[in-house]
Amino acid sequence: MNLEKPYLAIVFCLLLFLGVGNLWDHRLSHDFPFGYLASDTFQQQTRAEGIMDAGSYRYEPSYIVKGYSDVVGYYPSVLHHLGILLHYASGVPLYDTVYFIVFLAALGAVFAMYLIIRSVSRQAAIVALPLSLLLFSNKSYIGFLWGHWAAIVGQMFLICIAWALLRQDMEKSWILLGIFMGALALSHTSELLYGVVLVTLFGLYLLLTKQLTRRFVIGVMYAAAISTALAFYNLLIFIQSFQVINPYTFSVSKDWGGTPIFLITDFGILLIVMAVGIVAGLLMFRKAALPVLFGLLMLGIGYTNYIGFGIRAFQPRLFWPVYFMFFFGMGIYFLLRFIPEKMRALSGFGVAGVFLLIFSGSLTVPLVPAYNEVKSPGLMDVWHWDAFQWISKNTPPDSNIYFFYGDIYNQDALLRNSKRTHGQVVPEELIALIQNQSIKREFWTEMPADHGAGMPYWDSFLKIKLHMREDREDIVHQPIQDICRFDYFVFDKASRQEAFAQYNILIANEMIGKGASVAFQNDLIVILRNNAKGGDCIEERTF
Repeated sequence: MNLEKPYLAIVFCLLLFLGVGNLWDHRLSHDFPFGYLASDTFQQQTRAEGIMDAGSYRYEPSYIVKGYSDVVGYYPSVLHHLGILLHYASGVPLYDTVYFIVFLAALGAVFAMYLIIRSVSRQAAIVALPLSLLLFSNKSYIGFLWGHWAAIVGQMFLICIAWALLRQDMEKSWILLGIFMGALALSHTSELLYGVVLVTLFGLYLLLTKQLTRRFVIGVMYAAAISTALAFYNLLIFIQSFQVINPYTFSVSKDWGGTPIFLITDFGILLIVMAVGIVAGLLMFRKAALPVLFGLLMLGIGYTNYIGFGIRAFQPRLFWPVYFMFFFGMGIYFLLRFIPEKMRALSGFGVAGVFLLIFSGSLTVPLVPAYNEVKSPGLMDVWHWDAFQWISKNTPPDSNIYFFYGDIYNQDALLRNSKRTHGQVVPEELIALIQNQSIKREFWTEMPADHGAGMPYWDSFLKIKLHMREDREDIVHQPIQDICRFDYFVFDKASRQEAFAQYNILIANEMIGKGASVAFQNDLIVILRNNAKGGDCIEERTF
């Protein structure tokens, strides 16, 4: 009886259940962005919304880049386009489909790695697969919950590159390699370097073992040509924007800006099994060269933060449960070899079943990591979502929106759901005003935007300039803003910080007294229309 296919189906369903299933309360469609736990999740969602609204990604949505309308679409956008396609195919809201694509990409990566391991040993692949459940363990899960979505999609294509290298004997396999390399560049460009290093390392291995063929070299050259053709436009933008704003500088980093860091010690006693697997892989290196090289490469990349590569080293760590599947599987397989041969097939599935129970949290074993269940609607709620929808559909496209304090607004990418140029008050400013019992019309203000690429725009043929480098003196760059220059004001009527909510209501009533009108409100939000734009919309005084 062939148990492999049913086993793969079970693991696939279990990964969906534990990952997106539990997080989404087992519903495919929601009334608002559900399970979004950090600003970067909304960064991806709102960019997808902007691409869909425009019908293309020629330009960046203006509300993402401080109102500039000529900023070229610079972000690797495979994730966003896939989310849009799934939205049109299913009718499910885009904020759900773009999130779902991330989980599908993770599953694609898992089973691509399974095929890589299976090329060495079917039994090792079977017992290795349960380790993938640790994608949803405590620290690794933040890759989904906190918005490292493009990196997850990119790392799926990185694993596909490894798989394509294994299929070099297949006719025209270079086509697959070229497509995967190009897709990686279009998904998360920084990972392209890892793909190039992997191909180089594998080529060196073939050279040193006298297995390098003219066919392989020509195939890699063809693949490079395909990937360059696919990604030339995006690479051109990347080199003249991201690379200019974030040039390589030697930087040792032990912190990820408050993001939990996946440490090798988080694997606990599984490290013993993996160490055995590394030794076993090295002993059969000629047969297992690529998965061994790949696993060790991604282990090493995870520590490049100590040799000057900064925080970029931490994102690949989120996928260590996938990259180390080979080492784990080989370690278990080595131990299974002591079982009589007739019992190995069944024992392999039995051991895999035990580890599925352990890693899913059904069985607790000390010093062994396990699934971390997360059930949360996230930052957004129906009242804020209704307010954002009203703004995006009922205000002129050139409107400027000012957000007073809200508990969730510190994750400022969610404000892009207004689809309007926006600013928000700096909370420390409000604290000082409340303490001084004063009202004024000029506030210290944050104008949230995506600065990562410097807001690039075309200056001439193939030549890009950066708005961020030009220091233009206009409303979007001033740290102190006259709020009377804004068209609409958004106030939260309730807050975990009651003083902020009371101050919001006070300011709103003052504005209404000076002629502002209520344009929208629900149980939590009130939006005022500024009928005295540029004039005297509020009286400065003490209270």
